[in-house]
Amino acid sequence: MATNLLLSPEIKQSYERRLLQRFRTTTVFNKFGMQKGIPKGGGVNLSWRRMEIIRPVATASTVTWPADATYTSASGAALTEGTFTTPAVVASWAEVTATISQYGQAAYISDLDIEQAMDSQIPEYVDNFSESMTELLDLVTRDVLLAATNIQYANGRASASAVISGDFLNLSELRKAKRTLKRANAKPIDGKFPVIAHPDTCYDLEGDSNITNVWVNGGAGGKQGQIFDTEFKDLPLGFRLYESTIAPISRASGYGDVYNTFVLAQEAYGTVKLDSMPAKVITHMPGTSGVSDPLNQVATVGWKANFAAAILNQSNLVLIKHQTSYFTGTRAGL
Repeated sequence: MATNLLLSPEIKQSYERRLLQRFRTTTVFNKFGMQKGIPKGGGVNLSWRRMEIIRPVATASTVTWPADATYTSASGAALTEGTFTTPAVVASWAEVTATISQYGQAAYISDLDIEQAMDSQIPEYVDNFSESMTELLDLVTRDVLLAATNIQYANGRASASAVISGDFLNLSELRKAKRTLKRANAKPIDGKFPVIAHPDTCYDLEGDSNITNVWVNGGAGGKQGQIFDTEFKDLPLGFRLYESTIAPISRASGYGDVYNTFVLAQEAYGTVKLDSMPAKVITHMPGTSGVSDPLNQVATVGWKANFAAAILNQSNLVLIKHQTSYFTGTRAGL
């Protein structure tokens, strides 16, 4: 009996012709902004403008707006019969400007790859670059939202560096964020306040009994079945959860990893593109590059997008900084 059985050169390896799936992050950051386009010939800057609220007149000079309690008196706006009213209101305006930047990636593909490779090259590059473009534009918006000034630290901590193990996101923290938004008269989006969170954060929310008991004991209306899904979307008290692995994790002065969760309202931010130059994947086959490719050896595939994002109203966005049960120390290399 032979002791060494060698694979015959005539027996070729079998290949699965269906390519494996690419598992990318779910892109959610560009779902909720005001989306605008700049027409051809309109430059690369878009200006959003808002006339600020004209407040009623209060008699007490110490009143701040919006007032914490009831207004002190309406008598400051009372009119005197038979007396001309002297106009004294001067409206103020706010302006936010976004400037378009160009983004893109490209790859060379040889003629041999196109003609002789077992797997189709150009279509796979096109699909992959389409996914990459969508992800990059989501990252652009995410980084803009990180400049939020309406910051809430879990468990009432004073700063990001004070956030410690156990300072997790829960329904109580979301309620605080909603209170902040409602005190600013911010409005929900399609009836809910969207929450964008990392999977590590969503894990902690799934273990919050104040959330799960609504399904277990209260039935949660027609949405009870969500507790059996891989993730639930609608949280109690008016929140809708969106999960993304690019929800940022930052370091607070070397003290530990801090997760960033966004709670949004209408007109919190906006995005802008050029109408005449839409985002697209561009292909050039061998033989289309002229003297730079004299022997028709090279194709290119790439994508290009013109895009910008800007926070429109800081009062309509709450950034919650917290830790998670997954990791509460400090990771090297962040």
